[in-house]
Amino acid sequence: MSPSPEVSLVDVDEEVLDRLLALAKRDASPDEVAPPLGGPGWNPERTAWFFGFHRAAAYGLDGLAREKTWGILADGSLAGSIRLRRIPSGTTESGPAGAVADTGIWLGRSFRSRGVGAAALRLVLEEARRAGLSRVTARTLAGNVGAQRILASAGAVLTHDDDGTVRAVVEL
Repeated sequence: MSPSPEVSLVDVDEEVLDRLLALAKRDASPDEVAPPLGGPGWNPERTAWFFGFHRAAAYGLDGLAREKTWGILADGSLAGSIRLRRIPSGTTESGPAGAVADTGIWLGRSFRSRGVGAAALRLVLEEARRAGLSRVTARTLAGNVGAQRILASAGAVLTHDDDGTVRAVVEL
């Protein structure tokens, strides 16, 4: 078994953003990375959404989008992206105002099942603690056993919902 790669997070600037899109196009399904806009594949609508999403999240948890994304580096290679997004108070998943966030991750296929996702999640949970968050949630598909394993290894309590998704909650 090969050793786990060294994983770190990097801010998403324009250079990282271009590299993330190139990685997504060659090593991930568009549906894993962006909503189904404008039809199948990497069309102009999905590409515009991808750039807009990451640019809006560049200002961090206290910015207008209340979201922060990072590129994930595995042994120095860009492997995917992970985010934190503050959940507004008054929603079903919120706690004290601004104290809860959700997270999401995508990895290029060639970086999966190597410990990269689990390490990136640990790092983003550290970021959440530093930001004063008390809880981080996530959702994944019931069939995504790998994501469920990563979430459970980070201490998440998993709940299977009737809509075919699994909700994860990590108390910080």
